[in-house]
Amino acid sequence: MTCPGCRGDMLRLPVDGKLERPIQIDLCLTCRLIWFDRYEDLQLAPSGTLRVFEYISKPGQPSTPLPPAPTCPRCGAPLVMTHDIQRNTRFRYWRCDAEHGRLMTFVDFLREKDFVRPLTPAEIAQLRQTIKTVNCGNCGGPIDLAKDTVCSHCGSALSILDPDQMAQTVAQLKGAPAPGEHAADFGAIVDAMKTAPASDSRALLDVGLRVLAELLKKR
Repeated sequence: MTCPGCRGDMLRLPVDGKLERPIQIDLCLTCRLIWFDRYEDLQLAPSGTLRVFEYISKPGQPSTPLPPAPTCPRCGAPLVMTHDIQRNTRFRYWRCDAEHGRLMTFVDFLREKDFVRPLTPAEIAQLRQTIKTVNCGNCGGPIDLAKDTVCSHCGSALSILDPDQMAQTVAQLKGAPAPGEHAADFGAIVDAMKTAPASDSRALLDVGLRVLAELLKKR
């Protein structure tokens, strides 16, 4: 399948679906987009969701802006931007009016699965003392923590991968009753950012994904 963003080839990824029915989704690791055919995102089993996370957590560039009018990779019709909410988390995607499927950024997929939360005032204060500048998890633009907690380029609020939700999902896959077994607190994410090579992304979501990748290795 051709990626609606960069026009490159998308990766066809087999994952576990609900009721033990395998499904395949399409990923673009270059511009970090996911295409779900109709209802595929609702059919993902927990293990299938983590399979997607394993690929999302691989090193890559932050999501890049889509063309002004991305088209459906199935029928070529313009995709329609759609806003939605999962619990208290807002996310967006681009849907095909002919119901062929939907296109999502990796970040919005994380939001839809309730894996992203905003930073608390205490966490922002801790970052300002130690990190100073981070990158937006959505567009990659720099955020100067001394004056901003919202990206001036795309308007995305500063957010992180929720460590508690990460731990609960990994524990669920392990069949463990106690969700905190491999919990990664906010301090671990900050430490990972401070010790990361200069070539690594400084977006908090990307750092959280690298921590998640380490958790997935242990399951």
